[in-house]
Amino acid sequence: MNKILKSILLVSLLLIGISNCSDEPNCCTIIDVNVDVLYQNLAGKNLINSNADFDELNIKIYYKNGDEFEYIYQGNLDYPNMHRVSEDGNGNLILTIFPSNYYEGNQSTTFIELNESIVDTLVCEFELTGNREVCTQAWLNDVEMDNRFIEVSK
Repeated sequence: MNKILKSILLVSLLLIGISNCSDEPNCCTIIDVNVDVLYQNLAGKNLINSNADFDELNIKIYYKNGDEFEYIYQGNLDYPNMHRVSEDGNGNLILTIFPSNYYEGNQSTTFIELNESIVDTLVCEFELTGNREVCTQAWLNDVEMDNRFIEVSK
């Protein structure tokens, strides 16, 4: 009886192992969506944190959801306001935006409110397949961005 029980257990384990095999690898989720903007004044100096009107703490991100734009704050994230400011190798302050994930087809629209009088429109096109969410093209105020980066003078 002990040999029969062991045989049944072995066959059961083999069947479970075989039934869990798949031809497609289920590796990982790929999310690559951030967009970078270098805001400068007409003299080529950084606008972000240059004065109270461009303080990074006042920047707000809004996601288009249907016909509405929603202010986005997700407290559980490293960047809950859906943006961050970092310095590049040349000392420029780069605003990184994490665009809307409310899709209309394969595109989304995000408003970047630098202050009460300056709002830019970011449109992103995505590859949305299986476990991939990748921004493949982006436009800021209808100007196409090169590799999801643009320099803007205000």
